[in-house]
Amino acid sequence: MRLMRGVYEGPGSHGILRVAASMTNVHAVLRALPHEGYFHALYGAWSRGGEAPPVTLSPVWGDKLKQENSMAPGDLSRDLSQVVRRHPGTESVILARSEAALLSGEEIPTAALPESPETGLTPGLVACDWESPIVREVEAADLALEDLVRAHAKGRERSPDPTVNIFGPPIFSPNAAAEYDEAERLLDLIGVRINARVPLDAGVRDLARLPRAWANLVLYRETCESATMYLQDEFGTQRVTPPMIGSAGTGAALRAVGELCRLDPQRVQRVIWGELSHTSRLPWYARVATPETFEGHRVAIFGDFTYTLGLGYALAREVGLEVAPCGTYLTHLERDFLFHAHTFTEDAFVTDDPDEVADRLEQSRPVLIIGTHLERETAETLNIPFLPLCPPVVTHSFVQRPLMGYAGSSVLADALEGVLRRTDEKPEVLATSLPWSDEALDELEEIPAFLRGRARRMAEERARKLDATEVTAEILAEARH
Repeated sequence: MRLMRGVYEGPGSHGILRVAASMTNVHAVLRALPHEGYFHALYGAWSRGGEAPPVTLSPVWGDKLKQENSMAPGDLSRDLSQVVRRHPGTESVILARSEAALLSGEEIPTAALPESPETGLTPGLVACDWESPIVREVEAADLALEDLVRAHAKGRERSPDPTVNIFGPPIFSPNAAAEYDEAERLLDLIGVRINARVPLDAGVRDLARLPRAWANLVLYRETCESATMYLQDEFGTQRVTPPMIGSAGTGAALRAVGELCRLDPQRVQRVIWGELSHTSRLPWYARVATPETFEGHRVAIFGDFTYTLGLGYALAREVGLEVAPCGTYLTHLERDFLFHAHTFTEDAFVTDDPDEVADRLEQSRPVLIIGTHLERETAETLNIPFLPLCPPVVTHSFVQRPLMGYAGSSVLADALEGVLRRTDEKPEVLATSLPWSDEALDELEEIPAFLRGRARRMAEERARKLDATEVTAEILAEARH
């Protein structure tokens, strides 16, 4: 996972591979330089099962290394055909290309793939002809899933009884399987069966029967937006998009599913009341905690789209914390993110620059930071509690616990209780800053953003010990040494 350190998103090819590796009977061919085949290492570290991912590298060789008329890997047409022969259960092949492969100008093969020796059928080739160096990981995953759905979804009549497709996060997303399971548990309680779970563990046959569902429950819009919009436009399958984070968001999603599946509203409401009484602990925690736990406490949130907005709304509307700032690194979703974030905070922003994020977090002086793995160092330098609840994260627990649904709201309540009870022990976080001289501010700007908070805190502590009225460049230098 250190290969992704310092960035929020990887290249577009990485997003395509994540979708393919999430599914069954789908194989990806990565057209890239020989040293770019690191996906297997990432997959092994995450899955911990020892199995190889359904990804084959088709290397792009330099002119001096290319071996004409040899059987060495590198001929794209031949590599695509060999995937079908070596993996006979493959029902669909998707092509991903690294930036080097895209810039080479190589044409995508148009010849049909051979028949599978196991099924006797010819797998379809999904070429992802929209690929570009400017399309990053999350957007590419979204477009790749749409292409797979377009290639395999077939028009069928709706199922006799209400069924729903669950569209959730792909592999490498924290607690992904647990999120699907919690959504399925709640749908079962209101009397709705699952037609398909996509993309995690879905196969080509699952994609084929997607139009049979009465509705699509979108757990993770980042990678499921385009596919579900296509199903809505092409087959009329309506979407349910409220983030199922917190009690209010979960209840809104269940009521929307019940309406689309023509369920008895009173039955759905009884299930919601039952879950609020026996499963969800977030409302209970917000009611019984002392007002000092939340009053005037500022929480900063930065991450993806779904978790960031869902957490922001739950903390602001259900718990009563002040959420500021709240941001995302998904610049291609800027307009949509700002529209939703401004319903619970006035300080919403979009950037994929970690230094800018660190500056915003430092200036806001929160008592808690919720973010990705990149915000951990900022929180540590500011001596502020940190919760890594927003993808991307580098930790992967053996026992998965959902953050969505009513069970997930209890997980959130536990996490908040664990950090907010300690805020009174950190008065320096809320301390008023001393004035800084212009020279000291210039020196501070030269310090890397993720270390700037610690440097500021140490300099102000040094100035107070010296009874100085302002922080000077000399005091800053003394504090750093």
